[in-house]
Amino acid sequence: MITFPISLLVNWQCTSQVSDLSSSEREWLFEPHSLTVKLKSRAQVFSVKVLSEKIFDLTLEQKALLGCEASTALNREVLLLCDNIPMVYAQSWLPDNQLSNQPKNPLHNMGDRPLGDVIFQNPELVRKEIEVARFDTEHPIQQLALQLNLPIQKLLGRRSVFSLKDYNFLVCEVFLPGAYLYS
Repeated sequence: MITFPISLLVNWQCTSQVSDLSSSEREWLFEPHSLTVKLKSRAQVFSVKVLSEKIFDLTLEQKALLGCEASTALNREVLLLCDNIPMVYAQSWLPDNQLSNQPKNPLHNMGDRPLGDVIFQNPELVRKEIEVARFDTEHPIQQLALQLNLPIQKLLGRRSVFSLKDYNFLVCEVFLPGAYLYS
């Protein structure tokens, strides 16, 4: 049984610290534009499966990473599927903006729409540095691979903090076994 949110505690590294990646791995991990668009271009049918969507307390590390004062955030966990094959596990942390008098955050009501389809349409979107991580065969993300009947293998992931005006949010993406990244 998987407990959400799936822990993504791992040694995240800045791009300058990562040197031993194949050209395919680099192409996917350092894609500066929408991963959703890139995946859609490779598939007949693209879909999103929501695994979990709940409010959680932010850790001190997450608050520092996001540079925010919010104490809670919506954690959204999804699978990005190409032709019904899970390619990417994505986790986003969307801080609660109850501290301000702003209207309800539209990113908190995505349903099964991909976050990438919404955020990359906004010309004010700024992506901070992409960080990369390796997930060994003992990492908790492997429980998801098992549940999806995918082979257990070392996985690669990336994360970025995005900004829309003064609103920062975190997106982490782990490429599952069989993802295009590994071809």
